[in-house]
Amino acid sequence: MSVIAHRKNAAIASPVSAIVGFLRKAIRSGVRLLMHIVEVIAEARMHKAAIEAELYLNRYKHSSKNDDDLPIVR
Repeated sequence: MSVIAHRKNAAIASPVSAIVGFLRKAIRSGVRLLMHIVEVIAEARMHKAAIEAELYLNRYKHSSKNDDDLPIVR
């Protein structure tokens, strides 16, 4: 009887483990995508700061709120 009971539990565990595996992979992929997006945004900010420092010697800052995108004196 224990062999029959074990086969029933194995049959139930297989779909559950498949669902858990799928969810684990989906969450892992989502976290990787989120971390990549965060790194890209941080890198873009670093490049913008470096360009402003190089072009304006940290005296001006670009602001996208202006229609004409002229540098603003700090």
